[in-house]
Amino acid sequence: MRMIITTIVTTVLVLSTTLKADDTTLDKKIWHQELQKAHVLAKSESKPMLIVFGATWCKFCKKLEKETFSDPQMQAYVQANFIPVHLDLDEQKSIGKILEVKSLPCTVVLSPNADLLGKVVGYKDTTAMKIQLDKALQTQNVLQQASQDKDKVIK
Repeated sequence: MRMIITTIVTTVLVLSTTLKADDTTLDKKIWHQELQKAHVLAKSESKPMLIVFGATWCKFCKKLEKETFSDPQMQAYVQANFIPVHLDLDEQKSIGKILEVKSLPCTVVLSPNADLLGKVVGYKDTTAMKIQLDKALQTQNVLQQASQDKDKVIK
């Protein structure tokens, strides 16, 4: 099942070059608007993608952007550990459907190989969000270690 989701997400990444989200309060120098470019960068930097789904009409999406992700400590944490992406669900319905985004805001963390590392549904303050993002990073570390162990066994 994980392989199917990874394949589907990878396909969407390739097909999403023209899809962009423009209405956000997040710093566009930091937050990517194009999923494919972010995926390429995630692979080259070996960092997971932090994908935040929102919508122009979503009150709690705006609150998440303005309060949680605009916090200077959170910004530094996100930049150091993730490739951040902001997507408007109304414009990117196919990606949202594949990642099973059913309510907003929704934060999804994918490995550079498009494995699902974590999902946070709803508004979270900075402390609660950091706890969830730390868990996603721990999952990434476990996957990397398992992959390295598998490679050792094969050799």
